[in-house]
Amino acid sequence: MSKFWPLAMAVILTGCVVGPTYQSPTTKLPEHWTTIPGTPNSTQALESFWSSFEDAMLTRLIEQAIESNYDLKIAGERIRAAHDTVRVAAAGGLPQVGIGAAAESRRETQTIDWPPASPKYGEFPYYALGFNASWELDLFGETQRRKESAQAAADAAVETRRDILVSLTAAVASNYLSFRATELRLQIARENLDIARQTQKLAHRAFESGERSHLDVSEADGRVHGVEASIPPLQAHSDELTHALAILLALVPAQFKTENFQSTATMPAPPGLPASLPSEVIAQRPDIRRAEREYAQSNASVGVAVADLYPHFSIPLSIGPAASEVHDLFRHASLLWRMGLDGSQNLYTGGKLSANLDAARANKEAALFSYQQTILKAFGEVENALSSQMAEELRYQALTAQLADNRQALLEAQQRYRRGQVGLLPVLEDQQQLYATQDAQVTSALTRCLADISLFKALGGNWQEVELPNLVAGPSPNGAVVSQ
Repeated sequence: MSKFWPLAMAVILTGCVVGPTYQSPTTKLPEHWTTIPGTPNSTQALESFWSSFEDAMLTRLIEQAIESNYDLKIAGERIRAAHDTVRVAAAGGLPQVGIGAAAESRRETQTIDWPPASPKYGEFPYYALGFNASWELDLFGETQRRKESAQAAADAAVETRRDILVSLTAAVASNYLSFRATELRLQIARENLDIARQTQKLAHRAFESGERSHLDVSEADGRVHGVEASIPPLQAHSDELTHALAILLALVPAQFKTENFQSTATMPAPPGLPASLPSEVIAQRPDIRRAEREYAQSNASVGVAVADLYPHFSIPLSIGPAASEVHDLFRHASLLWRMGLDGSQNLYTGGKLSANLDAARANKEAALFSYQQTILKAFGEVENALSSQMAEELRYQALTAQLADNRQALLEAQQRYRRGQVGLLPVLEDQQQLYATQDAQVTSALTRCLADISLFKALGGNWQEVELPNLVAGPSPNGAVVSQ
């Protein structure tokens, strides 16, 4: 026994960690976006993005969604489960200790010289108490790699929740602003219906007095029916948006009330949101950070597969009394113990271990490609949001100018109709054009806001500013390296 411990300690101290050492993936990045150069240190604009809309109801809805949304809660529980998995992996490198007891009736073989045959033909009672322990030595780093893999998976779970958070806040804002736009479109439709009905009455009076033909009556009636037909789809869409908001806030749609929603004559102007540099997008976006952590997890899994090719060693320890009589259990002569160093090495497994290593390496390459693809998709989303933002701003300005022209054209057509210079059709056409432009301007105002929300989401959002329960100790490491 005195010779065993120096040997065991020498084996433990000379252990190593096999497998590839993790290196963060490097990515060649553009210095600027296609349409603009990008603004360094622009995360402050992301942090205050929602408050820039100056809408207390929007802020209240986002806060309620963060508190109640089920997807966010599910992601939180998955972080907790991933953290527990880290503890499981870490426990593999610690001694396992237990106790045991036995009360049995045994029979030994009669065909060997020891133990000698008894009058009961080898049958005897057996009682035992025991303390046992086992420590699997992590000489080649298998346990360490398993812990690294589990920790990377836990970090990825944290980033998943952050990604859900950004998507959730964007979805709440998009649905709320879409609801406001739909309500404005309904208001415009109802106002135009009132105007169409007034024109209808004028057409009927003029026909009854003999001043106009029945053609004006038919045209006015058709105009009223056309505007009436546009209202039910808008009302249905408004209901769908409130139902979507209720679900995001973890409410039954019947429980969700919209009476307190802000009602204004115009849509809010989207807040200015400068585009971050490409390198800042990589550091900010949760999906890219998650992909980097998944790559780290796959790298650690390769280390686990490599370590499985090496011998496995453990230190067993068992000590306790055993006797055929209960009262003998507490005699020194009944004490037995076992201590040593166990080792095993796979010689032939039908190619299982090498196949497992090949699979781990392939998964690592796939994780690297997934990381690179995630970056490309992120850049594409930023570019699309920037293009949409600029295009819709120009469209909104043009529609605003067109709206003024349509109002003037309708005024002139009404004046000419009263003087008898034209029939009712030009008035109705100008009314229809004015209504279409009003509706298009509201839709464009909504699209401007949605483009900014898309850019906010594409740049990574403001997850750093939201207080969420810290279910995993320590910050999520993200060592992705970028080169320009």
